[in-house]
Formats: sequence, C-alpha cells, structure tokens
Amino acid sequence: MSTDEPTAPDGDGEERELTQEEMVAAEMLRRLMTTPVQDVVFQTMATFTDMAAIRMGLGPRGEEDFDLPQAGLAIESLRALLAVTNAIMGEEAAKPFAEPLAQLQMAFAELVEQAKAARGDADGGEGEGGGAPTPRPPAGGQAGGDLWTPGGAEGGGKIWTPGDK
Repeated sequence: MSTDEPTAPDGDGEERELTQEEMVAAEMLRRLMTTPVQDVVFQTMATFTDMAAIRMGLGPRGEEDFDLPQAGLAIESLRALLAVTNAIMGEEAAKPFAEPLAQLQMAFAELVEQAKAARGDADGGEGEGGGAPTPRPPAGGQAGGDLWTPGGAEGGGKIWTPGDK
C-alpha cells in the first residue's frame, strides 16, 4: 500500500485506503474546522439576498423563478441574520447588507400588494375586467440582470465571497 494515499484503520487494525466519500467528508470537516463562522454568516447573508431577488423575478430567468413565499422566507432569514450580525459583530460589519435588505423588503411589500389586488379582482372585488394581473417584479429591478453583491459595482458582477473587497 502506498504511503501517499490517505488511509484509515479497518476493523482488523490494518490500514486501508479511504473511499472517495470518506475523503470528501474529511475535506468538509477540515473546512468546517478552519473556516471562520463570520465568513459563513456573510456568505449566507449574500445567498439569502440573491435568493430573495431571484424569487421575486429579478434573477437571470426573470419571472420563471417567481415564488413570493420563498422570497419572503429569504428576506426574513436575511433580516434575522442582519440583526445577529449587528448585535455581535457590530454595525459596520452588518452595513453592507442593510440597504439591500431595505430594498428587498420594499419590493416584496409592493409584490404582496399586487398579489392582494389581483386576488381582489379575481374574487369580483375592486377593479374591472376579466383577468387579474399577476404580480410583476418591482419597478427599478431588471430581470436577467446581475444579482446584488456586497460592495455594489466594484464586485464585478460575480458572486460575492467573504474576503472579497
């Protein structure tokens, strides 16, 4: 057996080569042990920001991914993490996510109102005519545009990762 390959003891106390699954699990464990929790929190906040925008129809596939309840869950999750970040790491650390959260909340509220109006129209409430309009992405958004990344334009349109300037 080569000494270059990672090994583990088998049931008889003999060394055996690790399976691919075991090597992946060992690498994941190593990353969990060495990655600062702050980095994971920031990456998660960036992911929730992107997910909310996508689910509001502002992602690369536009309205195809529209899912208002999922957008709401992403926004509320971001809000909760922002509050924790602000309390534990300070306002400066949370600052890159405060404005995007506010924009997402406003856009979400607009979409919820559109959905309520559409239901009212469909139920014979206010409004005229046959079909109820479906909620549309908020004005100012751009279907198929770049997703928001902390740092704005200097992010270069790529997915943000902790440590990016």
